[in-house]
Amino acid sequence: MYFMQISTEDVLIDSLNNLLESKSVDKITVKDIVSECGLTRQTFYNHFSDIYALVEYSACQNAKKYLDKASDYDNWQEGFCNIMIKIKENKTIAQNVYHSIYRDLMEKYIYDVLYGYIIQIVEKQAEGMSVSQNHKDFIAHFYSLAFIAIIFEWIRDDMKDDPEEIVEQIGVLIHGDFKKALNKYAK
Repeated sequence: MYFMQISTEDVLIDSLNNLLESKSVDKITVKDIVSECGLTRQTFYNHFSDIYALVEYSACQNAKKYLDKASDYDNWQEGFCNIMIKIKENKTIAQNVYHSIYRDLMEKYIYDVLYGYIIQIVEKQAEGMSVSQNHKDFIAHFYSLAFIAIIFEWIRDDMKDDPEEIVEQIGVLIHGDFKKALNKYAK
């Protein structure tokens, strides 16, 4: 019989998520997390410097899982939609983090993941073109901020709108825009 080894990080993420079902991240302590999963405080600190490092790690792991498969221009909508669906499936957790005093950290985590995803798409679209890195970075920065604003407004509005409809509307707005912007910046 084969048993899948669950990492300590995954155990801590599961404990955090269980706690986020009933309270915001700024009300959760390391003691709460380790009590939830039966690990020691030292074990927690062997893996993470604080709760927010755990939140960041969790957000990045989840986002990468859904975005890595769709990191090209033709499939960006699928990856973005998958992220929004996952957020909606974990609505209470997302809202408890969003409504905490650490929302700025949540925005930073989401930005870092989205930027990494979008810059890959921009780089692929720029192949064969002579575009400076700062212009490619700016395009990725712009779209990362736009996507975050849409996600945060959607969370704030209780996630009422269908993620697929939102992503489809975004797709209509930006269809061909990466290439168009890159062409304007090309030397």
